[in-house]
Amino acid sequence: MVHYPVYDKQGEIVATSITNLEIHDIARSCMTFGIDLCYIVTPLARQRDIMEKLIHHWTEGYGAQYNPVRGEALQRVRIKNTVREMIEDAAMDGKPLVIGTSSRERKEKSITYRELRKFIEEGKDPSLILFGTGWGLSGEVVDLCDKMLVPVQGSGDYNHLSLRVAMGIILDRIFGRRGGYDE
Repeated sequence: MVHYPVYDKQGEIVATSITNLEIHDIARSCMTFGIDLCYIVTPLARQRDIMEKLIHHWTEGYGAQYNPVRGEALQRVRIKNTVREMIEDAAMDGKPLVIGTSSRERKEKSITYRELRKFIEEGKDPSLILFGTGWGLSGEVVDLCDKMLVPVQGSGDYNHLSLRVAMGIILDRIFGRRGGYDE
């Protein structure tokens, strides 16, 4: 989950806020679909501190005894300052295939859910799927991506899902037991 650099609705590059609920939901989604690590990227030191305290509470503090399963999910979260730092960390097991997501189709680097699922099942290299917050990944981040996943699209013209909903749909299409969608 990339909180910087992303666009705001005016097209300016910003850092978006991280919420407590988002951290829990994303960690649980990753655990549900068997994803080893969940990165959250923000350059904001105070937000990183808050996340670290929250994760510590659920993995080692009182929360670890109160709800051990939540702690297990939150152990998968890694906090990084930059997208490049995240990619370097993921590269310890080989250069990752970096996949961006967007609500807009980007034909020049497009990859379908089925193609990505096949790549992951082959297990050749690690892969990173980047989810942008705000109004999407900045051009700088898109340039770092090897591929761009086709967008989730509803039946109407409105296409602005919450990140947690879009992430759940995408993870199900790639890692779910009934995956392998044609899109």
